[in-house]
Formats: sequence, C-alpha cells, structure tokens
Amino acid sequence: MVDCKKCKVSDLTWDQTYHENTGQWRLYDPAKEQPHKCPVIPKPIPVKMTVCPKCNPLTRKPISAKKLQDHIKKEHIDWVEE
Repeated sequence: MVDCKKCKVSDLTWDQTYHENTGQWRLYDPAKEQPHKCPVIPKPIPVKMTVCPKCNPLTRKPISAKKLQDHIKKEHIDWVEE
C-alpha cells in the first residue's frame, strides 16, 4: 500500500493493468474500485506586499498592499480634531 503525495490519502495501490496498457503509472483505490482522484486542494493566494513611500527608507518594512492605506492614515496623516 502507498500514500498519495498530494492529498496524503493512504491505502492506495499502483494500477498494474493501466501500466501494462498505457505505459504510465497511476494510483488505484481498491476500496472504491476505481482510480484515485485527488480532491481539489486550493492553492494559497499570494499576498501582494509593498513598502510605504512615506516611511523612512532605512527602517521601513514591507506591508500588505491592502493595509497600506490604513497605515498611511494612522501613521502619516495628522488628523486635526476640533
């Protein structure tokens, strides 16, 4: 028995009949009596990072592009309250 490297499902076997017919290997699930199909595993969406143009270039660090506007409002704009 082998494990699927993508989805970590165990108790699979190599499909010898498929290999003899096509020359390619595939995993077979004997419990379902059909070829193994990995479930769709969503890929993580990369977070776009940027640097604040108003921060000190020597000390600034990358921040999420979504948080840039809030950062500028809180750190660089002086709000005058009357």
